[in-house]
Amino acid sequence: MMDITLVGVVLIFLSVGLNIQTAESCHCALHPQDQFCTSEIVILADVTRKGGSVKDKKKLYRYKIQLIKVLKGFINAKRIKYVYTDPSSCGITLDQGRYVLSGYQFKYGIEVEMCDLAERWDHLSLAEQENFKHTYKMGCDCTISTCSGSPCCPQSENECKWDAKSPHYLAYACLKDNDGYCSWYWQSSRIEEDEMCME
Repeated sequence: MMDITLVGVVLIFLSVGLNIQTAESCHCALHPQDQFCTSEIVILADVTRKGGSVKDKKKLYRYKIQLIKVLKGFINAKRIKYVYTDPSSCGITLDQGRYVLSGYQFKYGIEVEMCDLAERWDHLSLAEQENFKHTYKMGCDCTISTCSGSPCCPQSENECKWDAKSPHYLAYACLKDNDGYCSWYWQSSRIEEDEMCME
């Protein structure tokens, strides 16, 4: 009886551990500028309806979209009619509404994975919207690294550090200043280094 109980307890701990590991593997702590700069294409689009599974790619789910604007990328905009996702493997689900989406070209649309952008446009601040429209593309020569704890200081002139737990960083963009150093900016104002790099 004791052996059965012990096995049950071990199985519960293993199950909890696997669930935590799966949750962590589905976590993607990237700054939106990183997502923008590393994506093949970034678009602003209205999701109009769900279209169901793709016949030759059964794991993929398709959403019909109305393209508003290509924010990054050079593919033929008229061909972008769908967004494809794989919700079975840390994928995303979309509701009707306007989104900023990133990913790579797939058939007549783009495929969006977990570490790509899938942000509701009306949930973004005006500063974040401006970053997507104009600012992020100017900072793709900079590197953004995640840090935790303090100090949180850049290790090179091409680097900005950010704390993924601090929501105010989402409104900032990492840009090169006149001296060639990458620094955080909010709208057109440079954030002083001592505010970002705490001892």
